[in-house]
Amino acid sequence: MSRSLGSALPPRLIPLLDGEDLASKADLVFLLLTQDAVGFPRPAMLSVGEVLARGPSTLQLALYASSSTTANLRRSGKVTLALAAGGKGYYVMATARELAVMDPDLAGLAAFDATVDDVLEDGEAIAEVVSGFTMRLGADAERTVALWETTIRALRSLP
Repeated sequence: MSRSLGSALPPRLIPLLDGEDLASKADLVFLLLTQDAVGFPRPAMLSVGEVLARGPSTLQLALYASSSTTANLRRSGKVTLALAAGGKGYYVMATARELAVMDPDLAGLAAFDATVDDVLEDGEAIAEVVSGFTMRLGADAERTVALWETTIRALRSLP
């Protein structure tokens, strides 16, 4: 059963989304849910190199500019980020606005500033959520993490 925690990220989520030490979090995958033009929820998988907590009430997202997720977000401005941490599931519901992207490190990407509207914590005393989606980077893991670090640095430079 889920319960509302209000409009700020709980402290246990901040270290997952702070953009620090990305190599140690490279296996984490977050689900980003938008609504398509006909009303269906559409999930997209994000890495730690595509989302940044700028504080307890603000997230920044770097998404492929031409993706359906970006089109959905541009249309509705509503997004939910789903993740697992500390034995619970979390759904971060936010309202997003697109930011102007001038930084060449964000070429091909759309950047969004998302204000947290509500955070739901989901879990039961009889069962612990032990993980969400995870991934394993391939042979070019160092290059991927370096790209993520560049993207996070560029997100940090946005207003």
